[in-house]
Amino acid sequence: MDSRTDQDDALLVGKARNGDRLAFEQLVHRHSALVGGIAFQVLGDSDAAADVAQETFLKVHRRLDTLEDPARFRAWLCGIARTTSIDVLRKRSKEQSLEKLEAEGREPVAPTPKEGSLEQEELYAKVLRVVNGLPKVYREAMLLKHLEKLSYAEMAKKLGVSEATVESRLYRAKLMLKDALAEFYA
Repeated sequence: MDSRTDQDDALLVGKARNGDRLAFEQLVHRHSALVGGIAFQVLGDSDAAADVAQETFLKVHRRLDTLEDPARFRAWLCGIARTTSIDVLRKRSKEQSLEKLEAEGREPVAPTPKEGSLEQEELYAKVLRVVNGLPKVYREAMLLKHLEKLSYAEMAKKLGVSEATVESRLYRAKLMLKDALAEFYA
């Protein structure tokens, strides 16, 4: 997009912040294909992408006052669309059943805490849910590393990717685990 379009967006944002409903509708009309495209690229499902586009614009409407630079509206909007799409993708992954994971032979198996505290048992259950809910590429990397105890080279060969990709997937999986388990370490 050019700077003139960014300026037009900034004017529309200013009007929308002042309660001009038509200005916000123009922003939606102007950028709905972009938002839908981002959502479809992440999700690969047109119905889900349409839902994400609607949710994205609801978030934008609620948070419009938090946008620091109205001339950067498009970039801000793209970030919200991407984040919302990824959240939907993560939710889908978490909804996978344990039966499906067992069928794949990928259910984490570890001893259940015996006489641990209730907090330890909750943590154990949460870790299993989080690992099972990771996107497949990250879950595979975690399971190969921590259950099968494979080296990066062995993992790369088994997955058909480079060692750098394996390292990157493990790093991202650890970040996802850290975020999901933050409540236990606060």
